[in-house]
Amino acid sequence: MRILKKADYEIWPTRGDYHILTYAEEGFSPLDIHGGPMGITKDQQVAFCDRLNESFETGTLFPQAAISAVPRTLIREGRDTNALVKHIADFLKTNVQTIKATKILCDFRTPSVATFVVAAIEAAMKLPDASIIEEVVIVE
Repeated sequence: MRILKKADYEIWPTRGDYHILTYAEEGFSPLDIHGGPMGITKDQQVAFCDRLNESFETGTLFPQAAISAVPRTLIREGRDTNALVKHIADFLKTNVQTIKATKILCDFRTPSVATFVVAAIEAAMKLPDASIIEEVVIVE
């Protein structure tokens, strides 16, 4: 598996080749930036974010859109690498069972990516459920 770090302008032309993993926040956020072009409406974003943030669970918009998200507080209010690894692991399990994506684009910018987030992504990609993934891009 390759884990790459790229700027947003580098991934923009090929972003459709990836399943997006981000955090559940509507408004000017990675979810909106990627979801809008995939046809996810503002109302759908709000409902998706509310569901994930209220339940503190990881969720996906697949098959409607190639986007999954972790709860917002993990990124905006926490610095707990282990908690984020657990939620990424939940995504990986769903990916193996349902989505079957081999290329993942992790966009956790707030506006930059915190060091603990990179550490969590790298740790999670060593888990058995990450074995089907060929490439991970961390958007910087």
